[in-house]
Amino acid sequence: MIEQIKNFYESYDEDGRLFRDKAHLPEYLTTVRYLDKLLPPESRILDACAGTGIYSFYLAEKGHAVTACDLVERHINIIRSKPNADKLAETAVCNVLDLSRFGADSFDAVLCMGAMYHLPADDEKLRAIRECKRVCKKGGLVALSYLNYFAAVAAEVKPGLSDLDEVLAAFEDGSDCLWKATTPAKMERYARMAGLEMIHNIGTDGISFVIADKVNAASDEAFEKWMEYIYRHCEEPGTVGYSMHGLLIARKE
Repeated sequence: MIEQIKNFYESYDEDGRLFRDKAHLPEYLTTVRYLDKLLPPESRILDACAGTGIYSFYLAEKGHAVTACDLVERHINIIRSKPNADKLAETAVCNVLDLSRFGADSFDAVLCMGAMYHLPADDEKLRAIRECKRVCKKGGLVALSYLNYFAAVAAEVKPGLSDLDEVLAAFEDGSDCLWKATTPAKMERYARMAGLEMIHNIGTDGISFVIADKVNAASDEAFEKWMEYIYRHCEEPGTVGYSMHGLLIARKE
């Protein structure tokens, strides 16, 4: 699976994903809204699945000391090539399943914004969460993004539901599909099993992916109203259940 992940991201435009269109943008806007609200000033942060550094650079510009890591060497090379790369405290290629290069209780916050999309089984997801917890200070935050099973099925199934069996099988644990989806309830269970105290479970893009054509056709003014709607309701269970991207934020007790 690790080689499959690396091969996929060698040609995927991760750098532009969150800003591709109005249906993708709410995930970013909602995420940074919560991070801004919860992170203490000048926090030491590990962005353990940094991708090309979208959140790392945002947080560094806010005055935090950010270490950006990613499994994919190409992503780290992109980060290092950016003109503001010196804003980051450190960059490294590493696997969130093994953060042994970092000592216990090293960071005020740890972001795991991608591993849950790909780790194939419960034990691996839990192992990643426990590694994030280990390197986080007591009282610090662990943020875990995930793909929501219900929204993923709705988005992937063809008109007429002709491929429903294949879509459902693709998201099962142990399948060979690159993308792994979970549920809000399972994410909360993982957090509890890892000994974390859940603070927020958020549907970061609301139902934007379910009605993507309508969202993408919106004027800027209408989109601002849409974002206010998402912010108001993004923690309601019904909304979380149909948001393509979820974000669970927990505290290390």
